[in-house]
Amino acid sequence: MISVIVPTYNELEGLPRLVSTIFDVTGGAGLDAEMVIVDDNSPDGTGDLADKLALEKPITVVHRAGKLGLSSAVMEGFEASKGDIIIVTDADLSHDVGIIPQMVEMIEKGEAQVVVGSRYIKGGGIKNWPLVRFIISRGAILLSRGVTGVTDSMSGFFAIHRSVIDGAELSAIGYKIGLEIFVKGKYDKVKEIPYVFVNRAEGRSKLSKGEFINYLKHLKELYSWKYFRKK
Repeated sequence: MISVIVPTYNELEGLPRLVSTIFDVTGGAGLDAEMVIVDDNSPDGTGDLADKLALEKPITVVHRAGKLGLSSAVMEGFEASKGDIIIVTDADLSHDVGIIPQMVEMIEKGEAQVVVGSRYIKGGGIKNWPLVRFIISRGAILLSRGVTGVTDSMSGFFAIHRSVIDGAELSAIGYKIGLEIFVKGKYDKVKEIPYVFVNRAEGRSKLSKGEFINYLKHLKELYSWKYFRKK
């Protein structure tokens, strides 16, 4: 089984389309899939709608007390998931979930334990992003070069084998759990697959000044873990 983890906050408008698209893609590829929706008490009713959708599809809904952060939401999704292969994606379909079967196949064949959807390798790209977002993204990636060789280290779209996180010292600091896993996960092979990121059509971006400050704190912790921890 594969588990698709989706953190949500005010995603009411786009949630039905997300659910149908993911199950169309996985079902079309013959994959046994579940979704784990982790909702941060969305005031627009996203969590209630997820509960209704769960009556029709193999969906587990995790309801949280408030807006507690993307990384911790994904980590709670890990705990609630059942699959040996776990995919993390955004709720707004800005990620091309059509490449999920390819991600899964690479892990099943042993080509990698971590597969990253990458915007910054040949064949990848970004549509409808303001210049400032692009600059922030590229700058954040540059800052992470000392802790990971993943080209798109800021990707929020990735697949892992469960063994990558079993026993790993993961922290919920910051908003990029992918970066945390790329640095601290237990794996020896990582692959990147190109995809074109399309800026969200529904809802609003969750990136804020506070999140970027948290990213800098997160990065400081990762550098310390990688270079100064006792081994």
